[in-house]
This record gives sequence, structure tokens and C-alpha cells, in this order.
Amino acid sequence: MTNHPSLTAGASQCDLILAALERRAGRWVGLLDLHQASGSMAVHSRIADLRARGLEIQHRNQRVGRMIHSSYRLLTSDAQPELF
Repeated sequence: MTNHPSLTAGASQCDLILAALERRAGRWVGLLDLHQASGSMAVHSRIADLRARGLEIQHRNQRVGRMIHSSYRLLTSDAQPELF
């Protein structure tokens, strides 16, 4: 039995999402940006995986007209949470 190429090559979707969050250093990162950075169609599930690793990641939803925009940010010990 052979492995799917994505299982053995490159960074995982979790690692790609984490890198995108780390580049933004405590700022909010939109769901679409995280999807584009990782290729994951299940960003929320990958965030749950990162939280299971012990990372503190906040989530927020903002209503813009009839749409809801979802964002995430990685909290670090030196990052002060910004107000909504």
C-alpha cells in the first residue's frame, strides 16, 4: 500500500495555519486567509488540532451586512489582546 503524497511531503495544514497566525503576531487573521495559506477546507478543525497541542487561539465572528466574517488569532504570553 502506498501513502498519499500529502502525508509524507511538506508541512501539515496545521503547521501552515500556525505559521500564518505567527506571522500576524497576535492580530486577527481571516478564515479565508488561513484557508489560502494552508489549502484546508476545514480550518476550524485544524484550529481545534492546534488547540489540542496547547496553543491558545481565539475566535471571533463579525457581522458585515448579512455576512459573517470569521477570524482567529494566536495569543502569546507577550501579546496583549486587542479589543473587538
